[in-house]
Amino acid sequence: MSYSPIAAQRSSLDDAIPLRALAGPSHLDPTSSLRPDPPSPEQLRRSPSPRHVRPPGYSEGESDDDDEIQQLMDDLDTSADDETASGREKRRREGEDDDEEAGLFREDEVDSAVAIVRKVVPESDDPTLPSLTPRVFILGTILCVFGASVSQIFFFKSNAPSFSSFFIILLSFPLGRLSDRFFPESLVPGPFGKKEHLLISILAGSGANAAYAGEIIAVQSLYYKTDLGMFGGLLLLLSTQLIGFGLSGLTYKLLVRPTVMVWPSQLVTVALYETLHGGAKELQRQTRDRMRFFLVAFVAIFVWQFLPAVAFPTLTSIATLCIIDNRSWILRTLGSGYDGFGMLNFSLDWSVIGGTGALYTPFFAQCSYFAGLALNLWVIFPVLYFGWNIWDAQSFDSPLAAHLYNSTFGRLDVLEILKPDLSLDEERYGEVGPLRLTPYFALTYGVSFAVLTSAMTTVALWHSKDIKAALWARKDAQADIHVEMLERSYEPVPRSYYAGIFVVNLVGAMVLLAFYPLQLPVWGLFLAIAIAVVFLVPVGIIAAITNTVLGLNVITEFVAGWIWPSKPLANVAFKVFGYMSLLQSLDLSADQKLGLYMKIPPKDLFICQSFGTALGAVVNFLLIQGVIVAKRPYLDGTLNDPTQQWSGRKPEIFFSASIIFGAISPSKFFSGQYHVLYWGFFVGAILPLIPWLIYNRTGNKFWKQISVPLVLHGAIGPPQTPMNVLIPGFIVSWLSQYWALRYRPRWFEKYCYVLSSALDAGTSVNALTVYILGLGTFWTWWGNSAVDAEHCVPGS
Repeated sequence: MSYSPIAAQRSSLDDAIPLRALAGPSHLDPTSSLRPDPPSPEQLRRSPSPRHVRPPGYSEGESDDDDEIQQLMDDLDTSADDETASGREKRRREGEDDDEEAGLFREDEVDSAVAIVRKVVPESDDPTLPSLTPRVFILGTILCVFGASVSQIFFFKSNAPSFSSFFIILLSFPLGRLSDRFFPESLVPGPFGKKEHLLISILAGSGANAAYAGEIIAVQSLYYKTDLGMFGGLLLLLSTQLIGFGLSGLTYKLLVRPTVMVWPSQLVTVALYETLHGGAKELQRQTRDRMRFFLVAFVAIFVWQFLPAVAFPTLTSIATLCIIDNRSWILRTLGSGYDGFGMLNFSLDWSVIGGTGALYTPFFAQCSYFAGLALNLWVIFPVLYFGWNIWDAQSFDSPLAAHLYNSTFGRLDVLEILKPDLSLDEERYGEVGPLRLTPYFALTYGVSFAVLTSAMTTVALWHSKDIKAALWARKDAQADIHVEMLERSYEPVPRSYYAGIFVVNLVGAMVLLAFYPLQLPVWGLFLAIAIAVVFLVPVGIIAAITNTVLGLNVITEFVAGWIWPSKPLANVAFKVFGYMSLLQSLDLSADQKLGLYMKIPPKDLFICQSFGTALGAVVNFLLIQGVIVAKRPYLDGTLNDPTQQWSGRKPEIFFSASIIFGAISPSKFFSGQYHVLYWGFFVGAILPLIPWLIYNRTGNKFWKQISVPLVLHGAIGPPQTPMNVLIPGFIVSWLSQYWALRYRPRWFEKYCYVLSSALDAGTSVNALTVYILGLGTFWTWWGNSAVDAEHCVPGS
């Protein structure tokens, strides 16, 4: 499981940057008499970072003074006056630093992966700490079963919180400490440590979610009235969840070992573990300060979130223009963060702001994403909507809605245009059709095509040399200290592990398609995996550098719709195998990077990830069957749940997508006025050439920092990402990743990632508390309108 804030796996949005040489400055000047002899491999494994070496004259009592500790660190790092953030801060204050040429996009060591990682990840390891112990399997299994059950039940709830990885980390910590006291010695080889803690969280977190393929089982049962049975259902969930792990072995040298592949959200997780377990002994005072800071921030956000979640929901989306005059149709359209363009709209709800990864995503990455979001939703589309009324935009009930409409702009009942065998009723479709979408939602398909082709071009232009260098580099030539420490102390994952898990699940998927009614031929499975492999490196590089995963759901639906028209089950099966093969491969790569930072034996991590994912899939299947049997009338729409707790909204959206691309097929949907959307493939492939050519002609580093895939990705953020994220997300990102990083580097290094983990963890625990205690209702007042909490509906 990739550790990221709430729903980050689907909504954390950042930017891709060109790879560059990131050999950081030496900790000690080569000419200095303090430079020690080269350490032996054993010393490298067991010794702390050079930053933590005690110089002559250092006494134990000095560790209680943060300023003296920092001074000792700066004295040791003789390059600080020239290269480090603290050195630049000092020179700015003394008026010696006049280099402001590149402004916000200055490219120097502060922005490098080496500098960022050094601020968070300890350059030390203790190989004697226990890792894969019986305690890991016992606690990890219990938490995995609990998390998978809760997440799957929440999937069918009308409003339910996400089961955050931070909640798992915080819950497993006291359980691990308690196990020291109550478990027999045979199960507890030593005091509960951070390596065991991380493996417990990996095992539990990898399965503590609702498997994507579970939507096929739900849709088949609720709408298609077919059933795969127990064996077929388990084959589907297990194969789609695990087959991607085999692919990750192909990309370890490209997506994990290189220093520049930072995986930013993992730094937040490292900061949390180091806060809970303490850092180097020389810096125990700093560790205690971080723990106090974490607890204060955690409690503060936990208490604060009761306001937007319960008592004051207006804080989630403060629509300034609607509050001024919600009787004006123009102001409502411009101001709503959910159903409009979100101008001057902002949020004070951390569950909204935290989803942008503002406290850990590089600032230049956020700039690309937010620029695309603002340019499209605040400039381009308002002109198209109000000025041109493109594709009868003003005839729809909402400018950004994702519903399906008929030719008279009414909601389309998809079951009305299907035959009993789920194929398209051409005659009936001719009467109510053609299918129409809001212009914005229709354009998102064209831009989605552009996102993928722009990613391919971007990687080819900026990263091809680096990919070649990574593939051909000798293992012992790697200069990254974390890679050296991990690979000298622990054996890598054998290739047979990757091959074995891939072959076993490939065979299982082939059996599934050959003997169960999914309409997808076996050769279609190989095509889906091939698409995942083609996009694995370019999408993986962007994810590793910027924390953004560009999904394959649209392109896989599109390809399947052309090859197998009028076969909706084939469409969803092809989409799930293609999308999940890539997503699970990147998920394992992200956790391998976390394991590298924390110096976890790679084989132990692989075993926990695979076991947890398989266990979670089994639990998911059992809960899906149980919930559908108990709540079928509420889930398929036959009856309305009087408590408003149970809903089939998510399976219905999945079902609708299968109708658009499966039953109706792209040949009909992308005809007429929507034919222009095909140009997205070509435009996306060409756009990255513009900043690349300008940079090579002028050398201006500004153009090197522009990520076309992320600009395009931001342009189609809504409706999945409401517009209330733009203003607060950008402000928090500027304050942390630009201002604090450059002008308060010591605060940034000590507290920034701790703050991010505290806010995300507190928000997750608050959401679960609100749900479990049933605090969703509160008395009505202006901040909790019974009509519309955003106040964009007249009378609210």
